[in-house]
Amino acid sequence: MFNNYPENWSVRYRDLNYVDIDPTVQHCQISIRPIIWSENLLAQARDFWEEANSYGLKYGWAQSCYDGNGVAGMLTLARSEEDLSDVELYCKNLAMIWLTQSVHLNMSRLLTSKLLPQKTEVYLSDRERSILHWTAQGKTSSEISEILNISERTVNFHITNASFKLGTNNKTAATIQAALLGLL
Repeated sequence: MFNNYPENWSVRYRDLNYVDIDPTVQHCQISIRPIIWSENLLAQARDFWEEANSYGLKYGWAQSCYDGNGVAGMLTLARSEEDLSDVELYCKNLAMIWLTQSVHLNMSRLLTSKLLPQKTEVYLSDRERSILHWTAQGKTSSEISEILNISERTVNFHITNASFKLGTNNKTAATIQAALLGLL
């Protein structure tokens, strides 16, 4: 399991084997349909969700993925503020499904070829990390420029630098690589 959730939550999730009671995992084991964190889902494991909420994990979307070898994966996108609207889900659904496939493909390659870095020597500036963090939150370069009060060109400059440092070809891959390396 690779994530950028709060460290204490990740440890607790692993140590208490929450994977066995997590309703999103249970859903994704039997369906390839995306699942939205909802009140119905919360009712299935209320204590689990209340604890997740205490770590800032309040709103989310999860999607399973299977490759040609039958290897399963699951991507969850979560945030602490602002519920997922129907309009947002409609507008971003295809991108989130594409991201699930892309992450699964690349994670499978990394794990099966044992290329997952054990230690990183990559240094990202605070600005590069901040921009990749907002990218991971689903923000566009334009939105990030407004949030950070810098030009969109400056945002793209930092994304290009971070991509170069991480050895990736685009901002999605850079964000994934930075998260895998624990830089976000």
